[in-house]
Amino acid sequence: MFLHRWLGLVTCVGILMWGISGISHPIMSRLQPKPAAFAAPSAQYDLSQSQTVKSVLDQHGIIQFNHISLAQFSSKTYFRVGTEPNKPARYFDIKTGEELADGDINYAQSLAAHFTGKDLSEISKTELITQFSSDYHAVNRLLPVWRVEFNDSQHLRAFIDTEQSRLSSLVNDTRYWLTRLFQFGHNWSFLESTPKLQLGIAALVLCAVLTSAISGLYLYFKLAKSKRRLVNQPMRRWHRRIGLIVSIAALIFASSGLFHLIMSYQQQANTLAIKPETVLTKQLNPQIWEEFTAKPLAKLDLIAYSKTPYWYVLPASNSGANQMPVAQVAALAKEVEHAEHHDHHEHNIAKDKPVMPYVLRADLNLKNVNPPQQNSVEILAKQQVATILQRPISEIVSAETIKKFANEYGFIFKRLPVVKVQMNDADHTRYYVEPATGALAAKVRDIDGLEGFVFAYLHKWSFESLNKDLRDILVSLFALGNIVVALLGMIIFTRKLSVKHD
Repeated sequence: MFLHRWLGLVTCVGILMWGISGISHPIMSRLQPKPAAFAAPSAQYDLSQSQTVKSVLDQHGIIQFNHISLAQFSSKTYFRVGTEPNKPARYFDIKTGEELADGDINYAQSLAAHFTGKDLSEISKTELITQFSSDYHAVNRLLPVWRVEFNDSQHLRAFIDTEQSRLSSLVNDTRYWLTRLFQFGHNWSFLESTPKLQLGIAALVLCAVLTSAISGLYLYFKLAKSKRRLVNQPMRRWHRRIGLIVSIAALIFASSGLFHLIMSYQQQANTLAIKPETVLTKQLNPQIWEEFTAKPLAKLDLIAYSKTPYWYVLPASNSGANQMPVAQVAALAKEVEHAEHHDHHEHNIAKDKPVMPYVLRADLNLKNVNPPQQNSVEILAKQQVATILQRPISEIVSAETIKKFANEYGFIFKRLPVVKVQMNDADHTRYYVEPATGALAAKVRDIDGLEGFVFAYLHKWSFESLNKDLRDILVSLFALGNIVVALLGMIIFTRKLSVKHD
């Protein structure tokens, strides 16, 4: 009894903060500003009359770069050339080679107008974001991005990744303040400047919640026959009754939350950072350009793996269907699914043979290899992972392309498509590589996969067969029940304490 009372007092603040912020989450997700479009504008790039990338780079004296892609807006097509990781890219007309001043800003604004359905004239401010903040949280993962703000009553902000023409996040004032509230109450963001202290205090309180819930269950059944003593104590009766109903939920929420807390800290501490590689312009072979520009393209990227430049080529679909992946913004999974299905219906994609991307070495000499050898993106991803880990490629079990968020590779990882590279090690580690950029999107071990499963199904109750509205109602009711039990317990404790002092 003594243990339960004092632990209950200690955990009361934590339960109130987690419970109230937990209830706010479904509200926050429903007030999330919704994109007018989930995928970048469909584009078919005709490069048959364009200059080669090398000739344009030589024309402007660019001797090295990190990444090259294509951008289409204002009725023109441009080479987008990233020369430094956290600097605006440069844009060059594919036919004339002329540079477009403020090209990256213009493209970001064009994409922001597309994704939001707003007019360019409504944009009030555009700035490059190179680090995460309270307005653009680390959960969004993508950096750098452009923050494009609109002049409306809610100051809508669209965060745009121009390198891959995608929407990372949409935020307005309502969403911003609800997120701040959620982060304060659920993640204890007021302690984020001291991560170890944040982890330690939150873990201790969660352990206290678990102990308090278990001791409460023990007391309920131990004192189950002593009902007469509560005849004239309605507050104690309700504390017991509601406590019994929500205790299992409390155990589930607290244990899964503790598991998630510990694993998240470990994952952040062991993040595998990959710096973009530099490509020298003199490495490029302009003759290879003709091998993939004879037909329209849906996407084109030039990147380096292990100091070797590669073209990532995605041919255009015969039907002209939009092959850009859809964005998952916050909790809009259902809206994304509807957008995908609508797009498939509009373009009748089911009848099309899937168009597969491929890669070409950009430095090959056509005199020795004619035509240049095409490789699958899976082979390139395997080579990259083997190089990063400095392990033989024979230790890689398999590699497969992932085109949708599902299972252990959820929408929180942002990047699509990716290649899942499975290692033959004790942890069965899976590396998810984005072939168009060379970025490592995720590293998942068996323990990480288990934590993701536990968090999704035991903490968030993300059961596919359970209606989202019904799930949110149930989770909120159980969170509310825990709040009520905590408040009743606190009132009972303070009353008993005041009686003793009297």
